[in-house]
Amino acid sequence: MRPSGSGDDPADVLIDASFEDDVELVVIGVRRRSPVGKLFLGSTAQRVILEAGCPVTAVKPIVGARA
Repeated sequence: MRPSGSGDDPADVLIDASFEDDVELVVIGVRRRSPVGKLFLGSTAQRVILEAGCPVTAVKPIVGARA
């Protein structure tokens, strides 16, 4: 895996790493975004989920108690 901080897109780095022989699973954190945010900003998590060479598990942060 290439070192991060080299100016590469985070999605590209994770996708490239997912094809390494010793990588069995990629775990990524996701957060809620509005439909407009998805349209304009793109989604690193979505790219990794769709393009990774191994299984991907997406986890969300713990949500506080609702009143």
